[in-house]
Amino acid sequence: MPIAMDFGTCNTVMARWRPGLGAVEVVRLPSLTRRFPHRIPGRKETREAHVLPSLIHYGEDGGLLLAEQVAESGLADHNATFRWVKLDMLRSNTRGRRVNGQIVPLRQAATDLVRNLLTFGLGQGGAEERDLVLTVPVEAYDHYVTWLHETAAGVFRGNIRFVDEATACILGYQEHVRDGEVYLVFDFGGGTLDVSVVKVALHGGQDGSCKCTILGRAGEEVGGGLVDRWMIEALQAQGKLAEQDIRDVGAKLLRLVEDAKIALSGGIAEADITQFNDRNGRMISCTLTTGWMRDLLQAKQVNDLVSRTVNRALEQAAERYAVRERDLRGVFLVGGSSLLLGVADFVKQRFPDKEVRFENPFEAIAAGACRYAGEDLNPQLVHEYGTKSWNPATKEFEWVTLIPRGTLYPTEKPVCGKYVTTAVQESDTLGLVVWERSSMALPESEWSVGADGGLVRVSQNVRTVSGERELNPEGRNLIHADPLCEKHQEKRFVVGFGVNRHKQVTVSIKDTQAGNRSYVRTPKGEKMPLPVRDFPLVKL
Repeated sequence: MPIAMDFGTCNTVMARWRPGLGAVEVVRLPSLTRRFPHRIPGRKETREAHVLPSLIHYGEDGGLLLAEQVAESGLADHNATFRWVKLDMLRSNTRGRRVNGQIVPLRQAATDLVRNLLTFGLGQGGAEERDLVLTVPVEAYDHYVTWLHETAAGVFRGNIRFVDEATACILGYQEHVRDGEVYLVFDFGGGTLDVSVVKVALHGGQDGSCKCTILGRAGEEVGGGLVDRWMIEALQAQGKLAEQDIRDVGAKLLRLVEDAKIALSGGIAEADITQFNDRNGRMISCTLTTGWMRDLLQAKQVNDLVSRTVNRALEQAAERYAVRERDLRGVFLVGGSSLLLGVADFVKQRFPDKEVRFENPFEAIAAGACRYAGEDLNPQLVHEYGTKSWNPATKEFEWVTLIPRGTLYPTEKPVCGKYVTTAVQESDTLGLVVWERSSMALPESEWSVGADGGLVRVSQNVRTVSGERELNPEGRNLIHADPLCEKHQEKRFVVGFGVNRHKQVTVSIKDTQAGNRSYVRTPKGEKMPLPVRDFPLVKL
């Protein structure tokens, strides 16, 4: 019997498949689960979701509080409470925080949270679970997937599989999809916006399984957490918050503006923010309105950002599969930020002739993960992989693409072939370092969450690419040339790149020098004489 976990930036949801009922059941853990009433945009009805707040608190006695226990104890804003740890793991944030006299790394906090929630969820089902399905964002770096797998494997001994959150959403809305049709999934959560174009294949088995194919996808590093910081920036610019107030009670202000954002998005005309700053004796008090909120989102060009992300996903589907916007059967919205003021209305205006559904934003992904039946539904690379080459003319390193974004794997033949030109001096070693590049962008923000959990002003507020990451620094001494490479010797080595079924970048290397004794030195120190073919260079 499968169990699924949708680990979210703000909230986590677990679900279990009940074969006797032929249905998915959201896991409710006593004292940990929060009942979250929410209003569906454009409707009077109110629905109720059951979520596990992604919070963990380290007590002075060494004990842990999780999820709703933290909020109920009034410790959500405490320095020893960690939140938004999913974003830290996605960004590979390695900093720590001093808690109760000890440094707690963010990775440890994230690992403790996931493992403890899984332990409670698995314990509720006894020993019946044989499969665990974990959801991951469309644009997740592979280091995040690796961490999540290792974390889950520490408490679960069965089969662990992954499905991207967009595909899980489709499966969560399975009763509203048709076999062979194409849908757009709009996943707007606390930390990321992911858009996918998905083709559905229903199988109608007793386990309720079906498979999906991702035709196009795009993501941005924007979510509810960033909107909260934008709100604080706006209040400061309008003179309603002082710089010192933000530094003193930033964590509490974040929670208050989040509550106001939810209230305004849920149909409340006005929301009050009141907080006493006990460091300077000042009472912070202001009232926010829906008009104020709309103006802020318009100033930050949220609709433009949404439209660009949607267009990127649609363009990818058109380029690779000749699937156009007119081929979409419908649109599904999921994630707490899909309830953000005006977002659902904008999506409906963007797709006026499509059915747009958004009635299950919190639980659909976890529910759909339970129905996940395939192995790897999406054997294509989300990120671009390349190396950096020194340009003597510009005196800068330039990006050289080795494996383009969207490459299907395993590759049948080398994705690209390169001649390696040697350096400006004689050398017996040549490097081959692979970098990973994401196309996600982080919109500007003046405030960031500091190591102590409070707000700190960042030095820059420009829009930047989310990241380039060096995957194999040991590759700087990969190729050993014998005889030595001569100055500016051209086309000495021929190198080809591919990706195998284990999602590893492979390299084939040949030394064109007659009678050479060149070799590759592996990370374990072993020598492999050239030529080598499909040597696993780095795990993605």
